[in-house]
Amino acid sequence: MSWISVELYRKGMVKIGSFKLSSGVESPFYIDLRRLYMHPELAKAITLELIRVVGLSDVDAVVGVATAGIPLAAYVSCLTGKPMAYVRSERKNHGTNSLIEGDVSGLRVLVVDDVSTTGSSILRAIEAVREAGGTPMKAGVIVDREQGARGALARHGVELYWLTTARRIFQDIYMHGLITEAVYRSVIEYLDKYSVVEG
Repeated sequence: MSWISVELYRKGMVKIGSFKLSSGVESPFYIDLRRLYMHPELAKAITLELIRVVGLSDVDAVVGVATAGIPLAAYVSCLTGKPMAYVRSERKNHGTNSLIEGDVSGLRVLVVDDVSTTGSSILRAIEAVREAGGTPMKAGVIVDREQGARGALARHGVELYWLTTARRIFQDIYMHGLITEAVYRSVIEYLDKYSVVEG
């Protein structure tokens, strides 16, 4: 699926430079999939691929992680007819005081986000689903940065599915001549240093 890598790069969603991640680690690249929905046909094609990879036969509803997972969940919902809910970034301090918008009680749930790194945001959503009476069956992302998310989710009984990885994206765009060898090697060195080897 090298076309995904190429399209994300050409549409400015794979950025090269120096970026501080939420973990505090400096990264030589940043993947900004919030721009994906400015390109609805591409967003639809990528969502259909994710649906194929994840498989939804054992899922009743889809839950998006705020904020970037919400439009992805909406696309999954519209393309499959599965009900959609989302996990707020902060608990409401009025009304129901809920973290989840939508009723997932008794439902088998797919949790979606755009990118996974350590898995902390997805885990928070998984706990919110369980608190609301739902059963998180699996999680899906477009890009996995391979920095611990798979193992973290597995330890909580949830399998992570992904369309591509940061390493694959850079391999693809390098092979297509879109970045220099120096840039490619600097990114791979970073990924080798910070990647978590998972089964």
